[in-house]
Amino acid sequence: MAYSFACADTGADCPGAFATEGKDELMAHVQMHAQAAHPELAGNPELASVVGGLVKQI
Repeated sequence: MAYSFACADTGADCPGAFATEGKDELMAHVQMHAQAAHPELAGNPELASVVGGLVKQI
């Protein structure tokens, strides 16, 4: 089963969008993207919960 996430789903004005075959792989991509494109969110413990709630199965 594949999974997807888009930054725009959080309300952010960001074109970041990801799709992978595994949820762990998706979360790794999102984490790398957040560190590079959204450094203000680094270390935010709520981020994983918010992102996890917006992950879609495709």
